[in-house]
Amino acid sequence: MNFLLPPNTTLLWLSLALSLPALATAIYYAPWRLLLASQARQHLFLASTLGLSLVWLFGVSVKNAIVFHPILITVTTMVLGWSLTQIAGLAALILLMVFQTAVRSALVGWDLAYSQVHTTTLALDFCLNVLVPASWTWCVIAIVNLWQFKNPFTYFLGVGFFGAMLGCLWVDLAALAMCYWAGSTAHWVIIKDHFWVFLLMTFPEGFINGTIATAFTVFLPDLVKTYKESWFVQEDKH
Repeated sequence: MNFLLPPNTTLLWLSLALSLPALATAIYYAPWRLLLASQARQHLFLASTLGLSLVWLFGVSVKNAIVFHPILITVTTMVLGWSLTQIAGLAALILLMVFQTAVRSALVGWDLAYSQVHTTTLALDFCLNVLVPASWTWCVIAIVNLWQFKNPFTYFLGVGFFGAMLGCLWVDLAALAMCYWAGSTAHWVIIKDHFWVFLLMTFPEGFINGTIATAFTVFLPDLVKTYKESWFVQEDKH
């Protein structure tokens, strides 16, 4: 979900207050050595960044105020981890802004106001598209890891499918809470009136994330940062 309406001052500062500490934490705790030591992980990081920006580019605009699209942060967090997902998500949003500006410039010419709107919504979009779903996914992974009953399906379905489904609703609730607290009536009304869209998006979001997560875990388990094969695949001792 991306906004096309610029946030008011309070909402902008609230978004910055949430996003900047998260980014600082992500940069500090990101596994840079692991990333730099493996070409495969570098390619995966870059592919995730580009893939997110392209998926978000083909969203559906509603009343020139809000854009709905698959989030795909759940599977990104499962593969990259929380810290690298924050960095990849921010880079994807910046790429998305560049793509949208380039396309609009090619069609109707350069529009400074259009670019300024996307710049002011960057922090808010980061909070709702990256920070909230990634943090929720990290919590779900921690809960699944604590379960006594461990099976690959608890990872695929519990995190990838159901975690992503509930993540859609958390994004909506977080958006409502932020806009209500900041007194941004226009944003709050738009989200409230289109709550049903989030409900419709839950199943496809879960299906896409679950499918990609399953494929990665089955075929490239070494690249899935949050998957521990020794936890979920137990050998029969009999």
